[in-house]
Amino acid sequence: MSSAYSQSLQVVLEEAVRLQKAGLTDAAERLYRQALQISADHPEANHNLGIISMQRGKLAEGVAHFKRAFEADRGSDLFRHSYARSLVMSGESGLAVQVTEEGERLGAMSPGGDAEQRAKRAREQLLRGNALTEEGDFPGAIESFKQAIALDPALPDAYHHLGSLLAETGRVAEGFDHLMKRAELVKGRGIAPQSLPAEPPHKIKHDREQHAYLIAQGKIPTTTPAKDLFHIAHGARLPGSALNRNQSTAAVLEQWRASDPQAVVIDDFLTRTALEQLRCYCAESTVWRRVYDAGYIGATPADGFACPLLAQITEEISSLYLDILAGHGFRYLGAFKYDSELSTGTNIHADYSAINVNLYITPDDANLDPDTGGMLIWNVAARDERELRRYNGSDSEIREYLHRLQARTTRVAHRANRAVLFKSSLFHKTDTCRFKEGYLNKRINVSFLFGQFESAGR
Repeated sequence: MSSAYSQSLQVVLEEAVRLQKAGLTDAAERLYRQALQISADHPEANHNLGIISMQRGKLAEGVAHFKRAFEADRGSDLFRHSYARSLVMSGESGLAVQVTEEGERLGAMSPGGDAEQRAKRAREQLLRGNALTEEGDFPGAIESFKQAIALDPALPDAYHHLGSLLAETGRVAEGFDHLMKRAELVKGRGIAPQSLPAEPPHKIKHDREQHAYLIAQGKIPTTTPAKDLFHIAHGARLPGSALNRNQSTAAVLEQWRASDPQAVVIDDFLTRTALEQLRCYCAESTVWRRVYDAGYIGATPADGFACPLLAQITEEISSLYLDILAGHGFRYLGAFKYDSELSTGTNIHADYSAINVNLYITPDDANLDPDTGGMLIWNVAARDERELRRYNGSDSEIREYLHRLQARTTRVAHRANRAVLFKSSLFHKTDTCRFKEGYLNKRINVSFLFGQFESAGR
């Protein structure tokens, strides 16, 4: 397999695991099957598809996937255990015993001391950590990921999963440190699954403009090639607060409780220093690795959008707006950058979390229409996860559904340093965007997600 295909396969798998952890199993399954089109016998893709099949009650399908994973890597204790357990569940206990006994014989014969064995054991710990995460054993998963790193300090996936889990369990700054390490290890190799095999015009345009901007600012030498460029701007924690503490949290909470749909707008959300530093980080850092067909690109923590300032902002949101978050811990964050000419914005969707904090950072003078450029929120929410997955996958269906319910739309215009806090299960989308051309004029929003998806009644 060529290095380009290996690289693409790894990114597909990382995204699939992230989606599976978030409970978006339909989307994860599609990516695992995409991975199997690249490498039909890939053990991890088959193993994780086996987990999804078993969760859906498709026992025979689960056994088949576990068998393929096991046969592709017979030395894997995890693959062996999953296969044997599925055999027991399907009534083939005799074969399960044979599979288990073979593993015990191999274990007794294995020296387990050289570099190859350490790398193999590291991968085992990584997969074990993923399995424990699925089971809800977060301390055990964290320990497994740490052991994987100890065995192989250059294993990007281990930093990715450890960092994500630490951040989601309240250790945001520590988690972001590991996610940044992952970004440094893979550097410019993060090709987004959505962009395979060739990058679309809006991504090519953005990278060309960013490369020229970094040279003009003296941040990189003029001889630095644009391909696989990796540069991270200053993004340190601030000595004071990152959030504007002049806001009345009591008034915001009152608006939140009275609002329908449940959303509240907060202007001057960040301090001036925090806003300027975040803008600089977004302009200079080559973290924009995720590509979307609708003319926009994204930045994720695993690609380097995980500086200490972002951890500080996340922590302060959690403490300052504690009553609105109602105990929901940090789940995920991402940033999205829209091309001024080529973007059509997001489709109507709901998010797989409880509360969304959406922050706009582009200067107001870049927006050619001050009445738009922000977001539209409907007063209808996804009632359960099945409905969320169904309508997120079909823009025409959700539009017809909202029309049938005579849903009311709330428009929130774009303003620099404006945050919108809203119930994530509410259907919403990016509003019409008309921004000036030019690298620093691109519309950017940062989304902070808190908590698990909550079913919503009507």
